[in-house]
Amino acid sequence: MAEDVNVNVKIADAGPAGWLAYSIATWMAWAFLVGYVKPSALLFMAALSLACAIPYLIAGITQLKLGNVAGGVTWTYFGSFFAFASALNYAITYFAPIYKWELDARILGYEWAILGIVLVLTTPIFAKYSPAAATISVIGADVGIACLALVYWGVGSLALLSGWGFFVAGFFGIVMAAGGILEGAGMKFPMGKPLLK
Repeated sequence: MAEDVNVNVKIADAGPAGWLAYSIATWMAWAFLVGYVKPSALLFMAALSLACAIPYLIAGITQLKLGNVAGGVTWTYFGSFFAFASALNYAITYFAPIYKWELDARILGYEWAILGIVLVLTTPIFAKYSPAAATISVIGADVGIACLALVYWGVGSLALLSGWGFFVAGFFGIVMAAGGILEGAGMKFPMGKPLLK
């Protein structure tokens, strides 16, 4: 166990745990959307997404307690929709053909459209106050989410673009997760300076 270098802090920022969950979620989406895994992976994806909800929500709570409304709210809705709702949707998608459920998945396009619009509109916050790696990651997610909404609305040709957007999001999310953990232990890690002054 690493020695606690912040012994006087009442609550630590669990943001790096949120970034780790985010990276798992986005790389699962990438692998699925570009065809690296088959639909039979959906049940595992559901289990992993359910697990991702825990660090997302803990990250949201700690950031809200530390006074970071933007970060706290973002991690909280990520936990609710990107993780928990996705876990349920992956499971439903897995069982639907087995039990011959007739479902209209276009409704999910509206969910992803709302999440995408909110994330795009709040991306400048990351560009101004977060390391460059965070901003690049969020821009990747902007692309992935916007295209995913359109995929659910029938524009299947955007699945690859959505998947690769999620790849970028997850890659730089890994940088943020590792960097945040190391910085929490007092070690420097190159994540880049904010892109906006």
